[in-house]
Amino acid sequence: MTEVTIRNKGILETLNSFVDMFYSIDGYYQEEYKTYSSKEALEKPEYFCGEEYLKHQFSVGDKHSGFPEEHMAMPISMAYDRNPEKFAEYRDRVKYQFAQELGGHTSALLNYYPPGGFVGWHTNWNANAYQVLFTWSKDGNGYFRYWDNEKKEIVHIQDKPGWQCRHYYFGRKDEPEHHCWHAAYSGSERITLAYKFVNHSKNDVQDKLAVQMRDLMVEEIENG
Repeated sequence: MTEVTIRNKGILETLNSFVDMFYSIDGYYQEEYKTYSSKEALEKPEYFCGEEYLKHQFSVGDKHSGFPEEHMAMPISMAYDRNPEKFAEYRDRVKYQFAQELGGHTSALLNYYPPGGFVGWHTNWNANAYQVLFTWSKDGNGYFRYWDNEKKEIVHIQDKPGWQCRHYYFGRKDEPEHHCWHAAYSGSERITLAYKFVNHSKNDVQDKLAVQMRDLMVEEIENG
């Protein structure tokens, strides 16, 4: 997992405009927009971002789907389905237009996390790709965690108020050396955007192009 410093003032202004745009939506958060995996997800969200649950996921092995099986969030796609007239402009601007502006292949994620929101340990091996992730935190009360395959330990990255960015390659199920177990929790309000560059596999001819496109995006983000 590689941290990216957002130095590009234009990109940062655009990202901040997404926050303003979201909060300008009347009734931006409603219970009917929320999705969660289980009663336990509401009662003990941080358990699913902790070491014990990660060990459980390791024990499941190949039965893991790749998806975050335990979660609580408000996907903008669900809010759009329930109330398209309110969320169409925001969804299209962030999910599609911004991806094109940055040179991304497609949007992988666009979620709002209310306090207590989270995504439990998972790999994304069902939708492998190079991904660039942007996360906004209202006050830094949240975190991102991933399993370091080399050091065999959990790396905890505390949120900061405002925007953060990172990138990684999420490997296929048959690319165990590139699996990235990761989880995230929000004790306050949090927004995550992710854009991907599809390579099919590390051995595919498209891999080199995907890396080049990813690196161009990262270079643009980091250049002031």
